[in-house]
Order: sequence, then structure tokens, then C-alpha cells
Amino acid sequence: MAEARPLLKTTGHFEDPRYLPSAEQRNGTVVLRTPLSDGSGLAYYCSGTVVSPTQIVTAAHCVDTNDPRSGDYGSTGHTNVYFGGYSGAPVTAASYDIHPLYFDPVVGAPAEGAFATGDLAIITLSERVPEGTKIYGLYNGNPYGQVATHISYGTTGNGDGTEEVFGIDNLENGRIGKNLYETDLATVFGVGLEGAHLLYDFDDGTPERNALAWWMSPMYVLADGTLYVDIDESLFPDLGLGLDEVLIDGGDSGGGAFIDDLLAGVHSFGVSLAGKYCDGIVNPNPLNPLDTSGNWNPEIVNPADVTCGVDSTFGEIAGDTSIAFFYDWIMARLNFDPVAIPAPATLGLFGLGVLALGLGRRRA
Repeated sequence: MAEARPLLKTTGHFEDPRYLPSAEQRNGTVVLRTPLSDGSGLAYYCSGTVVSPTQIVTAAHCVDTNDPRSGDYGSTGHTNVYFGGYSGAPVTAASYDIHPLYFDPVVGAPAEGAFATGDLAIITLSERVPEGTKIYGLYNGNPYGQVATHISYGTTGNGDGTEEVFGIDNLENGRIGKNLYETDLATVFGVGLEGAHLLYDFDDGTPERNALAWWMSPMYVLADGTLYVDIDESLFPDLGLGLDEVLIDGGDSGGGAFIDDLLAGVHSFGVSLAGKYCDGIVNPNPLNPLDTSGNWNPEIVNPADVTCGVDSTFGEIAGDTSIAFFYDWIMARLNFDPVAIPAPATLGLFGLGVLALGLGRRRA
């Protein structure tokens, strides 16, 4: 019964300087822009992290329009990579390497959609990164219980749902904030491979918005046929990092989460309760609220999500692809040797909307 969608949503107001990374903090993070080839002037945007003098790590769904199975195949032009924000001369992407699990028929896309395992890609550039660009190392430790710093260039806004903004400020300055890696996708939703996805939720300091505890707690049928989740705070006791707390939003896909100044996670997806389960419409079969036949709509009276929509507000969950899980695969492909750079090839971005399984899921 969830829905999934990622620049960063913030606990405080998104224009607060605490969320604006300095040029030094943005160094080594990039904006990916892939224009549509129809002359409309529209483009796909993602984020990424520099990991070698000629390579960027991003999300697989940011480049999978190169695969003939993609609905956007052939509709995009060359991907341009902007360093430290959307200013200066870009470098063109030349080739890409997507992790094979992303195309696995069981745990990959489209079988798991936004929850696909292996949502990870390495872009090789047509030339070396600009002089002075930071090159990030990879985190290979245990990320659970660790606070990660998130930097990317997507949609921003406030956690209470009052604003949602995407524009030149986002692309030039990005946003920065923190969150705690608490568990993995397989543990909470029974999807994918254990340890492949790192989950974190958007807390506002109250138990009512503690999404991970909410999803794992027991649900009861009330006398009027509605459902109530009895939140067990002991399951996931973290209630956030105060004003430092952020969550990814649209366009943050492929951006980085950093532990000890090492790349630990790649922004992949967001999750929330599907709106029809908290839209105020009582289940059409109140005598059996858990009846899955027909127009099944068991009304949940205390959803964790403040808006009950996939908009990266308080009470939602996000997932990053774990760098430690795929560490060997990435390391085997990194190139620190100044050899000839390949000619540009067409790259693209691809995003999925709300998917099945009763989950509202979105690409970051």
C-alpha cells in the first residue's frame, strides 16, 4: 500500500543557508542534463558523483534510455555533465556501464520498477574532469546506523509540504543535508537483495511521522471498519536529526550520500503510502476491511506521511543503492590511467512513476 518518487526536501525552510552547500562541498558532485531530441528544449536532469578522472557514478535509471526496451529509447540527445553545479562548460558523456542486476528479470527493472536492484551506472566522460575537481573514494564499511551527508541538484521544498521548487537555483547551488541509514529494502518491504538498498525516512521529531516504525508496526481494524497502525517506537527509535534532516526528491536521482567523506549511497527512489488508503473514503466493504476483492480501499486513519502523496514530505521513506554492496563491481571498472578518451555516445534519463504492488514508488 505504498507509493514511490527525488533536490532535497528540508526540515527547515529550503532557502535557509544551512542547506546551501559551499563550492567546496559541491566539488566532485555533478548535474546531468540530457535534452530531448525533438527540439522542444526540454531535458531530463539527474545528479552524480565523480569517482575517477574520467568517470561519474549515478543511478542506472538515469541512463537506461540507451536500452531498446526503454520507452524513451532514441528520444534523447547527448548527456552533458556540469561540475559543482549548473554553470561553466559541461563535459559530454561518452559511454556508460549499467550493473547487470538492473536488467535481471526477477530483482531488476521492469520487474521491480523503482525498487530495481542494481540501480547503478558508471558514466565515462569524453574528456578528463576539470582541473581541481574532487574525486571521491568509495565507502566499503557497514552503513547501518551511520549518518550520511546528501548532496544533489533536484527538486527542493519543505518537509511539511508547503512548497516544491525546481529551477536554476536548484541546479546551480544544489542542497545539502543529512539522514540516518536505518535498514534495507528487503527487511521492510521484502523486495530485492538484502543489503542492496539502504533505507532512511524523513522524520520531524515526532513518533507519528516515524515512517519506518510505522511500516513495521501492527495494524488493527477499528469498530467503524477503518484501520489503525499502532506505532511501536522501539522498532526504529530514531526521530530525526532536527533541522539537519533531509529527504531526496525529483532530480536527486544518482546523487551521492557520503560517510566519512566517501561515497556510500546513490539516490534511487522514494516511498509513501498510496493516497487511496488515506483519502477519507471509507472501505466499500466495511464488514471486512481486509477484503482484497473488488474496489479494495481500507481507510487508514493515522498515515505516517503528512500529505499522503509521493512528494518527499515528513513520514516518507527513501532508498539509496549501497556502494558497499556493489563495491567490487565499481572498483573493477574505475580508470585512473590517462589513456585515450572515447568519442561521445547518446545517453539519456528515464523515470518511472507510481507502480503496482499497492506501493507508491517513484524514481528519485
